Amino acid sequence: MRKTIIDIGTNTILMLIADYDESNSAVKAVIDIQRVPRLGKGVDSNRNILPESIEKAIAILNEYKAISNKHNSSVIKATATSFIRDSNNKDGFIETIKSKTGIEIEILSGEDEARWTFWGGIFDKLRNNSYYNITTIDIGGGSTEITTALDIPSILNKSTLLDHLIQGKSFNVGSVRLNEKFLINHPPAYSDIAEAEQFITNQFENLDFDIKNSGLIGVAGTITTLGAMKLELDSFIAEKVDGLVLTINDIEHILNKLVLLNLEEIYSMGNYMEGRADIILPGTIILKCFMNKFGFKKVLVRTKGLRYGVFLRECIYV
Repeated sequence: MRKTIIDIGTNTILMLIADYDESNSAVKAVIDIQRVPRLGKGVDSNRNILPESIEKAIAILNEYKAISNKHNSSVIKATATSFIRDSNNKDGFIETIKSKTGIEIEILSGEDEARWTFWGGIFDKLRNNSYYNITTIDIGGGSTEITTALDIPSILNKSTLLDHLIQGKSFNVGSVRLNEKFLINHPPAYSDIAEAEQFITNQFENLDFDIKNSGLIGVAGTITTLGAMKLELDSFIAEKVDGLVLTINDIEHILNKLVLLNLEEIYSMGNYMEGRADIILPGTIILKCFMNKFGFKKVLVRTKGLRYGVFLRECIYV
């Protein structure tokens, strides 16, 4: 059965339309697109979804609904994450979206967001995986999810992903939040960067499970944008970015370059900077701080993530 999954985030709204092949548990993407409306503007300052953000969401979701119908998708499932989860007017937002688009939104808990991001990031890499344990990092606009699963080989012997123990935690450390809190100026002052790094490192002190001796996989826009930057692409090409390895040296090299640039110079790097030029620096700082704190020397880039995990959930368990 063909299904549509919409992931409403702080910075982006992503849509996956895909078919599920039960014979080999494969997800066959029909269309995988994004819009970058930054619905979570002012996420820390007012805790309310702004009227302009609601109008943007209505327009994009109606566009997505039309595309979904055109591709004969039988189900549309929309989920929302950090900034909607934390907003004061989320109930009104959900009611308005339903009345204006007919689409119901499920607000994922931080734990569910971490879980389904994990499965979306690794589901098609299990058989070729060389690690016994895997940790995923998802740097979003409003939050960052860290998830670990132990004894990865045993997953292949289980009939359901939910049988396997994973541990996940969501942190209110995201690229949009960090940008609005510390890094308004571009280029930023080094004192602002130092303050941001201290804030991030302090937040990750609250990680309450062991992630040592695991392979690291990164999903979402910060990671994939860094992949495109390493390859010096003018336009984003998912097939080239997916599966790329970024070392901590790569990340620090890119970071040292970004801190010297203004927004116009960052925009000029490639079309993938549209809607992301002002937040790629804070996202990179989050990744660097995380990897340095926990001793990761490299991260595998995945262009798949939460929407693929929710798709699996809808196909296998619902």
